[in-house]
Amino acid sequence: MDIPAHILDAVQISDTTDVSPPKRFKSTSTSSRDSPRTDLFPPEIRAQEQSSGSDSEPEYDYMTELTSPADSVSGVEDTPDDVEAFRDREYPQLKGKTYLDHGGTTLYAKSLVEEFSADLISNLYGNPHSASSPSALSGHRVDAIRERALRFFNADPDEFDLVFVANATAAIKMVIECFRDYAATSNTPVWYGYHKDAHTSIVGVRESTKMHRCFTSDEEVDIWINSGGLGGPRPRQFGLFAYPGQSNMTGRRLPLSWPGRIRKSFHKAATYTLLDAAALASTAPLDLSDASTAPDFVALSFYKIFGFPNIGALIVRKASAHVLENRKYFGGGTVEMVITVNDTWHAKKDTAIHDRLEDGTLPFHSIFALDHAMNVHERLYGANPMKFISHHTAQLAKYLYNGLSGLKHANGLPLCRIYKDEGAVYGDPSVQGATISINVQHADGSLVPYAQVEEAADGHNIFVRSGSLCNPGGMATYLNWSPAEMKAAFASGHRCSNPVQIMLGKPTGVVRISLGAMSTASDVQTLLRFLDSQYCNSVNEAFVAQAPGQPTSVSPPGSPIPNGQLTPLDIPNAFFVPGSQNAPPSPALPTTASNGTTVVAAPDVAPQPQHHQSPAATEPERAKYPPFKPEDYIKMRKPWEEEIRRQAQQMAANNAEVKVRELEDASMFSRNPTPSVKARKFGRSVVNLLRTKSHFADNSPPPPPPPLPTSPLPVTHPPRDLTCATSLTSERSTRSIEKAQFHHRIEAMGM
Repeated sequence: MDIPAHILDAVQISDTTDVSPPKRFKSTSTSSRDSPRTDLFPPEIRAQEQSSGSDSEPEYDYMTELTSPADSVSGVEDTPDDVEAFRDREYPQLKGKTYLDHGGTTLYAKSLVEEFSADLISNLYGNPHSASSPSALSGHRVDAIRERALRFFNADPDEFDLVFVANATAAIKMVIECFRDYAATSNTPVWYGYHKDAHTSIVGVRESTKMHRCFTSDEEVDIWINSGGLGGPRPRQFGLFAYPGQSNMTGRRLPLSWPGRIRKSFHKAATYTLLDAAALASTAPLDLSDASTAPDFVALSFYKIFGFPNIGALIVRKASAHVLENRKYFGGGTVEMVITVNDTWHAKKDTAIHDRLEDGTLPFHSIFALDHAMNVHERLYGANPMKFISHHTAQLAKYLYNGLSGLKHANGLPLCRIYKDEGAVYGDPSVQGATISINVQHADGSLVPYAQVEEAADGHNIFVRSGSLCNPGGMATYLNWSPAEMKAAFASGHRCSNPVQIMLGKPTGVVRISLGAMSTASDVQTLLRFLDSQYCNSVNEAFVAQAPGQPTSVSPPGSPIPNGQLTPLDIPNAFFVPGSQNAPPSPALPTTASNGTTVVAAPDVAPQPQHHQSPAATEPERAKYPPFKPEDYIKMRKPWEEEIRRQAQQMAANNAEVKVRELEDASMFSRNPTPSVKARKFGRSVVNLLRTKSHFADNSPPPPPPPLPTSPLPVTHPPRDLTCATSLTSERSTRSIEKAQFHHRIEAMGM
């Protein structure tokens, strides 16, 4: 493999014959500290990097030339001027493509892969559970990266611990498994609460406990906290409240003050908090500097922040770690001793919480890649990378929201249905992230299936995500689906993996657009142009050509009106005029002359956009949309509604039939049926009659039984010829005949 020169300069190739134990390295080479991308930073920062000596560098246990953090811009609050400056070099996989699914995973930088590859080629790493020199190097480096990852989130290692897991879902699952085992050990029931905007992985925790509650709004959570936990865990119980830091559907950011308020307000039952920070941490700084107000547990995925490696973490507040210590399962590396022969006993590690929870061999190579990912992030996006990324993506999200809101059909109908929380403000990173969910609609109001939009965008090398996004609460809320309708949709064949995209006139999913650190304004413009040309016939061409931050240009310069007549501009939508063969002349549009005065173009003079080469391109031929007729729309919906209604009625009839059969079976096979009062009186009279022995005195046959009520069981009549029966069973006593006769009577009555 060819290693780039700037990587080789930063790598110290060790002698493979050296088998001496690892030592404490302190880097004295400035080549490893100098960023290979120092051309991105201003001259004063580069001068500071070159002048900084090795005396100011911290020591790290078992460091190689590639293990030390890149602190070339440490303490400097300067940030890159423009992501465009390094995007083509660091993200060559984006050439000719528009990637808008950073909510799924963001992209990794080229230098990250190069430096990680060079690190693995240049150094020998062993399994951290061994005692050899390569293994010791791996183990100590993992510990150093663990501490560095905590400090990336401003978490004090004395207050927090970090457990490496596969992803955020694995972290969530680990928490509930530990809670369940803790409840079984202490005989304390678990109560679970979760927010409606939660990811499916958060919702799934409810199946591990019988007591759970879904909070349908932020106000409901605030009322619950202010009441001291009314409606939550009761005394002699303990609770867990989980919620996302950011909705993965709408991008709305939820309050981070809830954990501290819960810890302060709840006294009857201990209630812990679990923050799903997978979506939030991707484009926002996660500050855990105040342990008193921080969540007890934080789940996140590093690939959503850096693009690589594919690992996650569970950040544990040490004051709450005792809840995780009673987990029953143990794996390799988490115990000090295990007895399996003639006894079942084991002793868990008691050094740190991560030592008891990280089962088996850690993905230590991926953890090394995390070290390089943090280096590259700081080098590309500044000393405080997440702060820059948060501001950068917030401005792009505002531009995208304004652009989508401005796209309209020729008849004025908005192109997109945007699903947005009322309190969300695009451009304010404290309440809104860089994610927007939409549905595209035709000019007549009918919806374009969301999968078709994704497929059409994919054909233009624009990559978004569509579907239900693993956010059941958000889909039910914003798309207005009731539980009964969702069950009916499932009965009709709708599945998340194989969706029926439109049912009952409503979509079953959305198109999600999510921005990331390496997104640019050109990505937004590419998407807007695609939507305009694909679904609006380019009626918004002048609008989508507008770059963010530039003043809105109503029209290009036109010819001044004769006589210098000035007309004020009063047009509802000046970006376009719907084209039509019989449309009236366009109103006069103002423009600015060279002397600074405002003039108006003559109505009979068509303005010529500068980027067009011919007047014919100004007004392309547009298809006429048929008029919208409500009765046609009702006819279109009616077959679906009738089918759903028929299936619902069929399901109800089937359920009723099953219940009737269950009742019949209970009456047939129950040993103690509940007869009516009249039946009980009749039964007592028959019993009293049978108890009299007068009709057996002369050995005469008994009188026929009275008519009995109808019974589902076949009636078994007793033998009427007692003389014949007596002759065949001469040894049977009169008492036995009487008992048999009595039992026959009882069976005939169904008792």
